[in-house]
Amino acid sequence: MKRERAILQGRREKAGKLRRLKVKRKNVLLLAVSMFLANVSFGMAFPYLSVYMRLIGGTMLMVGLLSVAFNLTSTAFQYPFGYLSDSTRNRKGFIALGLFSTGFFYALMALVSTPLALLALRTAQGALGSAMMPAKSALIAELSTRIGSAYGLFSTVENAGYMAGNFLGGFLVKRIRIRGIFVLSGVLLAVSAVIALAMRERPRPKRAPRLLLIPQEGRESDRATVGKKALRRLMRGHLGTFYLSVLLMMVASGQVYSVVPVYFGETFGEEWVGLLFGIDSLAAALSGYYIGRLIDRYGAKRFYLLSIAGYGIAFLGYAFAKSIYLMLPVAFLSGVKWSMTLNSASTYVAERVRVSERGQGMGLLNAMMSLGWVVGPLLGGYLSGISFTLNFVSTLIPLGLAFVLALRLPG
Repeated sequence: MKRERAILQGRREKAGKLRRLKVKRKNVLLLAVSMFLANVSFGMAFPYLSVYMRLIGGTMLMVGLLSVAFNLTSTAFQYPFGYLSDSTRNRKGFIALGLFSTGFFYALMALVSTPLALLALRTAQGALGSAMMPAKSALIAELSTRIGSAYGLFSTVENAGYMAGNFLGGFLVKRIRIRGIFVLSGVLLAVSAVIALAMRERPRPKRAPRLLLIPQEGRESDRATVGKKALRRLMRGHLGTFYLSVLLMMVASGQVYSVVPVYFGETFGEEWVGLLFGIDSLAAALSGYYIGRLIDRYGAKRFYLLSIAGYGIAFLGYAFAKSIYLMLPVAFLSGVKWSMTLNSASTYVAERVRVSERGQGMGLLNAMMSLGWVVGPLLGGYLSGISFTLNFVSTLIPLGLAFVLALRLPG
């Protein structure tokens, strides 16, 4: 009798594991499709935001403020949305909210004709759109035990979508104009939000326990830690140093990528904007999965340091490659270093935070990235008004500081 019960128990456990594995695989597929479509939309719309601002009469300062406003509100809302994602365990709901609201504001942008109206919509887009990133980053880490490979896989999927969007935007811009691209992007993001909602998540308990939850041996409690305590813990020690390094690197990134579409358009022609961004995304898509596997094998720190060096080389290339044939390999390198940055930074955080605080850890990482893009575009807009070359070369200062801080991190 005991033997039969043991056999039945074993079968039930095996069946349960198979069901959970099936659900995880379905979630991976749905999330991948959702993120692919979302990034097609991003790739179509984002390169033309700054171009559109110039077309409706905005100055280079207004071009910079597009990124500042978006990332300022994104910085403010990333961590709270990460905490809510942890405490409710509703990853897909926040992913869908971020996707749908981003698309909604892109569609509204097609209706405006003044720089201030465009700036206001971009500001609101940053606030609600930030709901997606912490939940998505945390969910990816929960879908696989090989975290670096999981981020690498989704990096490939997302950059493939972004690349498709870049090329599609470059093809459509002279046919449906920029306003048409914004509307189409909004539709695609709405579809991607519906697909995200089709994922299955572990249901929440109907009633939260009143007593303190004691973690089982070898496991962490599923209860989300109170936000303020978690925030203080995340910002201490080596992880705090890492976040500061990311902030400095993103300051340099914001200096360049907030103005580089205008630079490409003025230097090589408007039709090359989408193509160069497409090559960037192609490189990220091709390299993402393999970089993720290498991160699992050799560690996130090494590739994070390489990514900082890649930023410096790419930005010097932007400064001095005046021929389109020289700019093409620079764009390819830019894509590889971005894939390396996103995969290594996400893996480094995911491996060093508690499971119950992963959404907050990822929210804080994304907040540092967004905050860098608050400061960077202000510098980039001002310095590019003097000289694009001066702006690109000056990024070596924050990148050098980021590299020195990263060298102090444990491997």
